[in-house]
Amino acid sequence: MKKIFSALPLLALLLAGLASGSYWFKVIDVSPINLTPNSEANFTVAVKGLGSQGGYVQLVFKNMSQGLNISCQKITKYVFPTGVTKFNCTISAGDVAPGNYSFEVASAAKGSRASKMTAYVEIEAVNQSITAGSQSPDANAAASPIETKNVPGPGIAAFLALLLAARRR
Repeated sequence: MKKIFSALPLLALLLAGLASGSYWFKVIDVSPINLTPNSEANFTVAVKGLGSQGGYVQLVFKNMSQGLNISCQKITKYVFPTGVTKFNCTISAGDVAPGNYSFEVASAAKGSRASKMTAYVEIEAVNQSITAGSQSPDANAAASPIETKNVPGPGIAAFLALLLAARRR
């Protein structure tokens, strides 16, 4: 009986903590990001509410590579307890070398534990001949459609003639 009475205050504290609600938000998705040097691209970050209450969540971008900058229309949004909220953001690349880069997206909310996800950026090389407006003669030849003549096929008569010739042997 003593064990039950000693556990009662602990149980009451636990239930009081659950009744006040829990805040927990998780970054669940970052859309793929592909761009070229000296350009920008749009991407989305999805944050899911996993606790029993909603709250305002702010995105925090960490471990950014030099030459990459991120801006969001709204960096803080309300996330519902079981809903998914999408943040629309833009990334711009300066004069950086082509390759694969990454950064971390973290969710920050009062009373919530931190959640982060790694986002990947692919910076593709730019073909200089296309951007300069001059194309090589080979590029023009490859771009033009191949001309084909309408030549009739052997047709059904030729097929039947071959079939009869094969049966006579």
